[in-house]
Amino acid sequence: MQSASPSHPASGRVEQRQLRAVYYTKKASAWTVAWEVNDGVDCPGLDSAADFFTEQVTFTDLNTDGRVEVTLPYYLFCGGGIEPRTVKVILREGTTKLAVRGNSLIAFPNQQPFGGEHRFDEALGREGMSAYRSHLEKIWNTVSREHRK
Repeated sequence: MQSASPSHPASGRVEQRQLRAVYYTKKASAWTVAWEVNDGVDCPGLDSAADFFTEQVTFTDLNTDGRVEVTLPYYLFCGGGIEPRTVKVILREGTTKLAVRGNSLIAFPNQQPFGGEHRFDEALGREGMSAYRSHLEKIWNTVSREHRK
């Protein structure tokens, strides 16, 4: 969803962007919300952007327990120049939520890249989490790089 900023509704510009993903499960004969991801930016007077990396959304069973894990990578941007985007890669399995969060790496030809800082949730350092961490890192490396001309 995109709209004017609530703090500047008469601006006439799209300044607020909201992302929402919802995962439903069927219990008996009714569909219910199992989990959702909501995020966004509000950027009065600045450029804004937000979107999912839909080609990198994955459905896996990394721990082979028969339950699906859904990985949702997306970005948010609020700025006025050449700045990294906020990038998040969220993995959900039931009530479990794991993520890597940071900012994009911007690379111009013949220049030193900048940005690219990121951190993994602390839980991903625990024993038995290496498959999750490797999966999130692979997606991160795919979506976090911006090659500019």
